[in-house]
Amino acid sequence: FELSQVSRRILNRLHLSRIPIGTVSVVSGKSDEIVFYEKNNRTERDFMILFLKKSQPIVSRMKVNNVCIDVWFVKTEKNVNRKIIRCNSNQFGYGLIHVLTHLDRIFYRIDFGLGIEINMVPVLKGILSHQIFQKCIYVQFRGKKEILSNEIFDYLLEKTQPTIGITIFCSLSPDFDYKKILHFSRLRVPNLGEMPLKDLKALGCEIAILGSHQFKEADINEFLHHWIKGNNRKLRRLKLDGFQEAPDWDILLKDIVHTEWNPKERGKYYKSKYTNTMETIDCQNGRDFKNKEGQMATVVHHWKFLDFLIWSDPFPE
Repeated sequence: FELSQVSRRILNRLHLSRIPIGTVSVVSGKSDEIVFYEKNNRTERDFMILFLKKSQPIVSRMKVNNVCIDVWFVKTEKNVNRKIIRCNSNQFGYGLIHVLTHLDRIFYRIDFGLGIEINMVPVLKGILSHQIFQKCIYVQFRGKKEILSNEIFDYLLEKTQPTIGITIFCSLSPDFDYKKILHFSRLRVPNLGEMPLKDLKALGCEIAILGSHQFKEADINEFLHHWIKGNNRKLRRLKLDGFQEAPDWDILLKDIVHTEWNPKERGKYYKSKYTNTMETIDCQNGRDFKNKEGQMATVVHHWKFLDFLIWSDPFPE
């Protein structure tokens, strides 16, 4: 990024170099920022462009897509080798498209992740119409007190077209159409609300993490029978919260032939990768069973969660 500021000749050379990069995260709401993460690590930030609301003296300008943006402060955090560029938040809407277009030019096959506060959608409508946002692989819908309506969801989905997954942190409107979210490979909805059991049985996700739902042991039992019959073929993990205590196993596994953990049949730990971070789940106390095609699955309770896990490899490394 620094080299791209040197000259147009260097900028063109960078474009031809096809330099790969990990996901770039764009966040709009309480803070406006563009964040580069270390490759395959979404917790370590390499480089940040922050758009701050508190005014500071201008120390330089950066040129992106033939547009100059005021820079208030440039800082290198030596202990973590991370550079931060601070800019004026008034230029976020104006400069965002130019920055992203510039990044798309100097890096090869760049992917964007977008986090957006729902109440910011009316302000950003003009910006979100730009085709650069169709490179989004992942979108977070944010807002603790906001309600996500079908209209806003449809608009954001049309403009961003995320290819991997979505997270919805805000509450859903009472008439929310759950069928619109069932096909994403990665789905996380901490405030699911009253999604019908028929929609749960229609899940097309690989990994779904659902909270504040209405499903009880009898509902999950019906879902498990549905899977045993050969449905939900893409599913690898369904994680449900709301189980502070162990479930009633007699109801949960009614009419399902199951066994306790056998070390000769599968490993003790299941590994799940939602985006870039690998999670390890202890399945020693899980109940195992198979679908009609012989695919093994485990239901295990841990902390306040109930995990339904499908083993593609019974002995992962």
